[in-house]
Amino acid sequence: MNRKPVLFVVAALLVVVLLVIKQQAGDRTKLVDVEPAARRTLTPTILASGTLAYHSGVTLMSEVVGRIDEIHVHEGDRVTRGQLLVRLDAGSLNAEVAQIEASRRQSELSIRRQEVQLKAQADKLQRYRGLLSSGMVEAQKYDEFVTQKEVAQVELATGREVLKQTQAQLRQAMERLAKTEIRSPMDGKVTAVHVKVGETAVPSATSLMGSSLLDLGDTSALYAEVQVDESDIGKIQVGQTARIVPAAFPDKALTGQVEQVSVAPRQPANGGMPNGGSQARTYPVKVKLAAVEGSVFFPGMSCRAEISTLKSSAQPALAVPVQAVRRADGHAGAAAANTVLVMFNGKVVRRTVDIGVADDSHVEVLRGLQPGELVIVGPAKTLRFLDDGESVRAAPRPAAAEPAASSPLGPIAVDPHA
Repeated sequence: MNRKPVLFVVAALLVVVLLVIKQQAGDRTKLVDVEPAARRTLTPTILASGTLAYHSGVTLMSEVVGRIDEIHVHEGDRVTRGQLLVRLDAGSLNAEVAQIEASRRQSELSIRRQEVQLKAQADKLQRYRGLLSSGMVEAQKYDEFVTQKEVAQVELATGREVLKQTQAQLRQAMERLAKTEIRSPMDGKVTAVHVKVGETAVPSATSLMGSSLLDLGDTSALYAEVQVDESDIGKIQVGQTARIVPAAFPDKALTGQVEQVSVAPRQPANGGMPNGGSQARTYPVKVKLAAVEGSVFFPGMSCRAEISTLKSSAQPALAVPVQAVRRADGHAGAAAANTVLVMFNGKVVRRTVDIGVADDSHVEVLRGLQPGELVIVGPAKTLRFLDDGESVRAAPRPAAAEPAASSPLGPIAVDPHA
């Protein structure tokens, strides 16, 4: 039997197997994203989200029942303190005021009559007092005149009390009449109109139809009301600067200062989770924005806040992206025993580093890294499982990619603590 064909087949199979093994070995080289460690100025920040709001706002409600006859403003109109906004039907109240006014005049006339009668009784008593001393009038008759004078005094006092009561009723009716004209309590802007002409305004502490007429906002200042995670709230202080980016206008950043830090947390909507677990609580923080009069920003707009917790570093510090820093157990973070992965001669080299301050995108490296070394920053799935000695090569960067510095706002950062 000729064994040469069999040997040739076996040799060919061995060559194929070796080629496959070599190809697979070459495929073990992983593509990674790298960034050189470089010096940069860091400003530690805390990220939060929330909404824009006016300095203060009020909801105007009617204090009397009445049909709405006139509405003098629309949403978005500017108003001044004391300006007439809404007028209610005042027909019945006008009639009530007229009736009480007539009663008041009648009471005044009655008092004048009683004053005349009292004066007459006093004069008569004076004359009879002289006659009584000369014995020309009996004492009993004189006592009757004294009683008549006292009765006149009581009637006059009663009339005056009735007049006071009528005047009080008139003041109350006039106040109710004045409440048919709803005027602005402040300078500001109409943010909502809840009623229409012809509807009935009703005084109510609940949200009944017609109880809320208008919403006004004090536009003298604009605020960002943001929610800060409980893990970061201890770093927030009044007076810190903040950068606010409205979602509707990402290219128009605002600056402001922290004006108020709440000490009461806002609970999650579902009240937390059982067995001691809970969703993260947040604390409301109010940031006053600068120079926004006449701007296109409106209350209720969503916004992102970057609150600076420390001053910028005096000198540029060696820094790497926050996603490049890992704990010893392999999780992202910024704690003790931090490490970064460096690409050196096509291999992964793990470095233990000491870190310092961080901002929303980069963290300072105090020791363990040299400027210019290529730090592996991604992709996240690849970075998570990389280890010492693995073969890697840098992924090519897209030619059309713009440098982050070209953006007027810089990169939209992701909170490293999230």
